[in-house]
Amino acid sequence: MNADHALEVCRDRVAHAAETRSAIRSIWNEYIGQVPRRFVLKPGRDDDHRVVAVETFERMPVRLSTLFGEWLYELRAALDGAVYFMAVRDSGQNPPPAERGLMFPTFDDAAKFDDKGHRGRLKALSDNSFALLRQVQPFNAQPDQHGNVLWWLDELARIDRHRYGHALASHADHIRVGVSSPLVMVESFLPPNPTGPLIVDEAEPVRIIEVKAPSEWDGVDIQQHLMIDDGWSSFVDVPEWRSRAAQLLRGLSLDKRMYACEIFVLDDIIEPLVTGTASLPQPERGEDGGS
Repeated sequence: MNADHALEVCRDRVAHAAETRSAIRSIWNEYIGQVPRRFVLKPGRDDDHRVVAVETFERMPVRLSTLFGEWLYELRAALDGAVYFMAVRDSGQNPPPAERGLMFPTFDDAAKFDDKGHRGRLKALSDNSFALLRQVQPFNAQPDQHGNVLWWLDELARIDRHRYGHALASHADHIRVGVSSPLVMVESFLPPNPTGPLIVDEAEPVRIIEVKAPSEWDGVDIQQHLMIDDGWSSFVDVPEWRSRAAQLLRGLSLDKRMYACEIFVLDDIIEPLVTGTASLPQPERGEDGGS
């Protein structure tokens, strides 16, 4: 095994992850193009009142979450492949010692990374390689692990494994409904000071407002006095990733966040480790006893 071949395999896995990301984007755009959610009128508190809601008539394709799981697998497999190559290179053996325990480590606790048992599972790696892996661990991230790509890949894989149904969810980022007289809005069901986009419950209509209409009006009359032509738009994301990620990641769309992960995994982690260009920080002056 040589570095060129190991890099070729890792790069191809990341490239396939990018293709999977593109497929997620295409399926979502096709799904949204079918207008799967529409404004509807639901019964209100009495005969003169109606609730304006958005109802899902076509649920988000399950394939989206399946593909997201595949995207995670390819990136994690590329990282594991880099560690396997390092183990072969450092030990001079193929397969390397303790082969079954080889995987890219991800720890948010330094003590667990430094544990003798963990070091033993990676005994094929040299002390320098082990130190290089330690350097990129989430426990070194500032201000915390929520800004670390490796931690998120591990956390998202956990969510993907244990979530029944979708890891992904539709988020409404634009909700605006207007009324014209004599129709009157009597109540809004939306948060007055939303902290972020609304996660859409596809199983139940999303109640927007309640309106009061003249007693002789029917549904058509009410609809003619609602301004809803541009009242709703949405995007897809992983709720936990969007809400808990560090600001730099949270401000990106899902597609751009995934792309940033691909670039980081390949350019900042795998390539330096496999090519041997990764280096440990030099000790500051005075740490080695010098003046």
